[in-house]
Amino acid sequence: MPNRRELGYVSAGSTSTIPAVTGYGVATGGTSSSPNIGGQNYTVLTFTSDDNLVVSQSGLFDVLLVAGGGAAGGATTVDRCTGGGGGGGVVGLTTLTTIFLEAATYPVSVGAGGAGADNSPGQTGFSSSIGSTIISAAGGGRSNAGATASGTQQVEGGSNGGTSNAASAATKTIVNGQGNLGGASTATTNGGGGGGFGSAGGDAPAATTGGAGGNGAEINGFTGGASSIVSAGGGGGATVTAGAAGTGGVAGSITATGISGVNPGAGGGGNRTKPGVPGSGAAGLVVVRFKV
Repeated sequence: MPNRRELGYVSAGSTSTIPAVTGYGVATGGTSSSPNIGGQNYTVLTFTSDDNLVVSQSGLFDVLLVAGGGAAGGATTVDRCTGGGGGGGVVGLTTLTTIFLEAATYPVSVGAGGAGADNSPGQTGFSSSIGSTIISAAGGGRSNAGATASGTQQVEGGSNGGTSNAASAATKTIVNGQGNLGGASTATTNGGGGGGFGSAGGDAPAATTGGAGGNGAEINGFTGGASSIVSAGGGGGATVTAGAAGTGGVAGSITATGISGVNPGAGGGGNRTKPGVPGSGAAGLVVVRFKV
């Protein structure tokens, strides 16, 4: 069973301590299901696009947020290869996160995936949130553009994008607890794999082979639904052998066209050569549940 933390919120933009005796609240929004999880009946509200969470009875709510995945970078020179995008940040999975909400309407934002573009660094994924300031998950990190060995690595985000063109010395930054590092590029002819919530992205193992994307994470223990893998990293591009897909992610490419993320919060796959468009990240997910 995951650890649990409780965050006390009375409305968007303000906080207070959760009352000493407080039951679960009642709300509507998104797509509703009624699973039994571990012997307890829940209502589960799943948001795959921006919407409102309408709380009709104040109380506790368990929340899971997955941000949009990051994009791979675009090559700026012929035969350069790019790293994969990082998976979107995840909040509320490893540690069960329970918040208190007053009866009100709260905007739910589901982060879009970052877009890949030729001749440019990938786009960082967008954050997912409940309320304007209540709780959020950070978008997945992008990969840098494929240029020269001195190219800057663009890796900020929930999980890191993989590096391109041997830019492995650049600073890597992730949001604490929301993801993993991306893999390193070891030559201009390969790219590192993007990090996922389940594991880090792989370093490129050979000069013409891309690094594997990091694994995603299973969320059906929270949702009570069918198997669903979120926040996987994209594989790195390469000239001969592309980086493999991690669990729930996509592989890199040895062509000018990268593979875009499919599962929620997945990073896009790296590609080879210019002109060409690398893989884009996938949109995230927000899930709210309460006991019934």
